[in-house]
Amino acid sequence: MESQREIERRYNKLLQDVATNKYYKVDLTNRVNCYTCRHPKCGHITKTKDIAPGVTPMFYECEKCHFQAVSSMYNDIAPDQEPTFVWDRPTLSETMKFRKKPTLLDHILRGGLVVRKVVSP
Repeated sequence: MESQREIERRYNKLLQDVATNKYYKVDLTNRVNCYTCRHPKCGHITKTKDIAPGVTPMFYECEKCHFQAVSSMYNDIAPDQEPTFVWDRPTLSETMKFRKKPTLLDHILRGGLVVRKVVSP
């Protein structure tokens, strides 16, 4: 398990990269992605929105049937649908909670985002 000090060092390096690396210079104004369920009887589209620049997965779990869904590669194939999830960068404190999940921790510290359910007002 990585030490808290090492995680903090890697997290601060990530924030520096996000601030300076051209890779992270993305217009987030309307950066939506759609994930289409691959189950033949479902086909539900889960729409997400990026609210931070970073890496999101190619595959996601269908919010209706929990089968595998595949990304539309940022093609908005459901323009009349509102996003139900957002992709965001976790805080350092949130990142520390993933110490016992090394694969997810590494994903985050390499620029990966975490998903959050959209909460309606």
